[in-house]
Amino acid sequence: MYIKIFNRKSFILMLFFLLQNCFSQSVLNGKIVSEASNIDGIIIINISNNKTSQSKKDGLFSIQAKPTDTLYFSGMQIIDSKIILKESDFLKELCYIRLKSQINQLEEVVIEDYNKINSVSAGVLSKPAKKYTVAERRIREATTGGGIIPLNPIINAITGRTAKLKKELEVEKRERLQNRLSGWFQEDYYTQNLKIPSEYIKGFQIFVLDDDRIIASLKAKNKTMTTFLLSGLAEKYSKVIAP
Repeated sequence: MYIKIFNRKSFILMLFFLLQNCFSQSVLNGKIVSEASNIDGIIIINISNNKTSQSKKDGLFSIQAKPTDTLYFSGMQIIDSKIILKESDFLKELCYIRLKSQINQLEEVVIEDYNKINSVSAGVLSKPAKKYTVAERRIREATTGGGIIPLNPIINAITGRTAKLKKELEVEKRERLQNRLSGWFQEDYYTQNLKIPSEYIKGFQIFVLDDDRIIASLKAKNKTMTTFLLSGLAEKYSKVIAP
């Protein structure tokens, strides 16, 4: 009798741990619902386990999570929101997340400057012509050419000039993102809020630009998300520079 009771208790305890482990390893499949016209590229962060994801064009997303975890949603087109997950969310094929759209309403618009009339407003072009930076223009010139056999791309590929120009373009992009960081956050923010010594600020900016999440939030000009991500990366960087 004692052995039977013991086995039953062991079975129940084992089943409990198996279910708990199952939930801890779950992947939440969700769909964002919003009045915003564009719901792709919304960043989703699981604050509980520091996992991140990004919504697709139709609002679908997947992220590692478990019940009681807190998800943080952020994007230019929606109002930033936090949602605590329930066990019932994992029993559905799709967990629908309703988010409020970010509406910037203008009180009045008066157009008096006729100098703003251009080829797009006149209907000549469907969209503005792309403006190239110096590095982008050099790559465009190096990889395109005229004639039956364009010689520029072939010559530049052989000499290695194209590869060099591509590296210069990547450096230019990183410099733009680093300048955006410097413009958003003053030195006091790094030293007081993030506890980064002033002599390590430039190094920290270079360090965070190796993080894909920071790059995505900077390109999206999402300062709220960038601020959130910098806090976590500052802790990692402090360990790197610690004696």
